[in-house]
Amino acid sequence: MEFKNLTLIFAHFEKEHLGKDVFLVPYYLGKELSYEVTIVYKKTKTNNLFKNNSYKGVKLRSLINIFKLNKLQNTSFFLSSLLYVIKNGKKIDLLMTFHFRFTSAILCVLYKMINPNGKFYLKVDGGKDIVEVRKKASYFKNILYNKLLNQSDYISLETSKVYKLWIDHLNIQEKIFLVRNGFDEKELEKSSIKLIPFTKKENIVITVGRIGAVEKNTLMFLKAIEKLSELKDWKFFLIGPIEEKFKNSINEFYIKNPKLKDKIIFTGSIYEKKDLWEYYNKAKVFVLTSITESFALVYTEAYRFNNYIISTDVGGAKDTIEKNQNFGKLVGQNNDEELKSILEQIINDNDYFLKYPDKDHSDNSWQICLKSLVDSIKNNKIGV
Repeated sequence: MEFKNLTLIFAHFEKEHLGKDVFLVPYYLGKELSYEVTIVYKKTKTNNLFKNNSYKGVKLRSLINIFKLNKLQNTSFFLSSLLYVIKNGKKIDLLMTFHFRFTSAILCVLYKMINPNGKFYLKVDGGKDIVEVRKKASYFKNILYNKLLNQSDYISLETSKVYKLWIDHLNIQEKIFLVRNGFDEKELEKSSIKLIPFTKKENIVITVGRIGAVEKNTLMFLKAIEKLSELKDWKFFLIGPIEEKFKNSINEFYIKNPKLKDKIIFTGSIYEKKDLWEYYNKAKVFVLTSITESFALVYTEAYRFNNYIISTDVGGAKDTIEKNQNFGKLVGQNNDEELKSILEQIINDNDYFLKYPDKDHSDNSWQICLKSLVDSIKNNKIGV
């Protein structure tokens, strides 16, 4: 039996993407549609680890860099990807790419010339204010953007806010889908993690991400913790790789607050999902203080393990909290005082969580999140 092919073209594909939407969306689309899946990406020193050229049945194809100069690597990959489409486009039934940008438009137009019957799927990662993007773009770029919008067969947005914006301002409603990032239930089954009921969880607060990265605004979190009158038996775990420049801020924090050294713990990177998920499983509270964010997978993980979510109003924060029957709070940007106030209530009020009903959190699988898109693709009968 000959399977149809779904190909994703994505430049910066690294090991960390194997647990993110970059890999999981094409992987689960392939599963649901019974397609073979190929991911085409730029070859780097750090992704040479894909030596078997496949992962979970997905073919991984790195493209050779045309130019050797580092500053030309992105251009090199773009040209290589165009050549790949010219050579293989007729065999690709569904071509996928991320981000609303002119390179996606050129890929789309070229692919449609090579394979007029093929379908093009644009995942607008994180969502874009379509009005602002087109207003700021040059005349030439807007021509390309219009071609991308007209020739794409499927366009997905991650948040209800951006989805509504696109629906309201574009007359292509039939091809626009709300596809929030989901949770990998299959991986959870394999991990054999025993889910801890909320009442049995420990007094733990976690954050997960690139600690100290500008957009993550970790300093806001530390300022809020520093202002707490007492932590009692609560502990805070900051999980993820630590930016080199931020290490001085951590040292300064401990110098000012020596008694918190055993309470505020920086774990560093945790790559194994099972190990990472055990932190969510034990924790009662998840905090994210980002300045900007897409629909980060940390929201879906915090939701799956029934964490009380405290976040700035970015990406998928609002959607996730609302889905979880308002089990969480939004805080203002850089408002460490507001964050401190919420954390203090949680620490000092033993009955803080009693007003929130417990519920099943397995309703956010990738299969469920992708259903409307999958149904539409099936109804279009690609290749028939």
